[in-house]
Formats: sequence, C-alpha cells, structure tokens
Amino acid sequence: MKMNDEFSVLAQFLENLGPEVSGHASAPLSDEHAAMIEKFAEGRLSAEERDSLLPEILGNEKALHELVKRLKSQG
Repeated sequence: MKMNDEFSVLAQFLENLGPEVSGHASAPLSDEHAAMIEKFAEGRLSAEERDSLLPEILGNEKALHELVKRLKSQG
C-alpha cells in the first residue's frame, strides 16, 4: 500500500471517530505540534517521530481534527 493510500485510510478512520473522540482533551495546539502534524500528514516524519506523536494526537481532539484536515488536503 502506498503512503498516500495509508493516509487516506487513516483519515477516513479518524473522520469516522468524530463523536467518540469528543470527550478527549482539547488543549490548544502549540506551533511545534501543528508543524509535526503537518509533517506527519506529508509523510515527512521518521517511524520514531510518528510513534512519539501518535499518542499525543489521539489524546487531543483538536490535534485529531487538524490531522484529518491536513490529510484531506493531501488527497
């Protein structure tokens, strides 16, 4: 599966989580986190960087929405 296909599947999955993730923290995104999410969506993070970023994204509703938005803009 190509990287873009993987991101499309991930974006679809995250989009479908919508109501269920609303209980997660919604702390504002730092500029650093926003930049890391952008790099993640573009496929420019190493596996180690992705592994460290994913728990933060999954624990923050705003980060999830930002990731979905950026993944959609890639497609």
